[in-house]
Amino acid sequence: MLLVGRGDLRLPPRRLALVMFAGLILTAAARVATACADSAELAAFISSRYGETIEFDVLRNGKRVGEHVTRFALDGENVRVESRMRLDIRILLVPVYDFTYESRSHWCGDGLLELDARVDDNGEERRTLARREADALVVRHGERVLRADTGLLPTDHWNPRVVAEREVLNTLTGNVNAVSIDPCAQGEPLIEQAAPGSVCYAYSGDLETRVWYDSRGRWSGLAFAGGDGSQILYVCRNCTAPAI
Repeated sequence: MLLVGRGDLRLPPRRLALVMFAGLILTAAARVATACADSAELAAFISSRYGETIEFDVLRNGKRVGEHVTRFALDGENVRVESRMRLDIRILLVPVYDFTYESRSHWCGDGLLELDARVDDNGEERRTLARREADALVVRHGERVLRADTGLLPTDHWNPRVVAEREVLNTLTGNVNAVSIDPCAQGEPLIEQAAPGSVCYAYSGDLETRVWYDSRGRWSGLAFAGGDGSQILYVCRNCTAPAI
């Protein structure tokens, strides 16, 4: 059998290839571990502010029509987040509109590593995929592909760092929205009664919504206009006092 090598190290070509492949895998794994080493800070933030979940009742014009639940899984340096929102609107007990949103994300440090967001808008399905690749966050929505900054944050709202941003990844549309985020001119009593001490921030620009965070940065409310002009509120179910 033909051997390749130098000095006393001589390996068959097939075995050499396997050794090289294993080396590449170990190198890649080491790079990932190094890159995610600062996830401990994000994990500590989630653990102290949210624990395992943050839960909201969703109101439409003051009437409960659904819920939004975000779950957090911490496994060493890995941070995984799952969000699910369901709306079920009925008139005289007859279903007239159904909306489901599901998002799964994996975080590396304080940045998004990958995201899979799915929408079922009354039977019309859409999907947004995002993955960090080298020096860009590659976003796919249908046939459309775009490259964005790796620090781009999605509109899942639980991460309060977003209030300092000027662009966000809209997980409903797959677009990068240019926004300004400033303190609100007007609050919302239902949200603020459920989450005492919360501060409201208003998005303007490509996306218009209002979001609330408590004094320690925990997401505590959301308000926006529905496609039919109705008022949608997220009222927190487990924010009766600021997280300790």
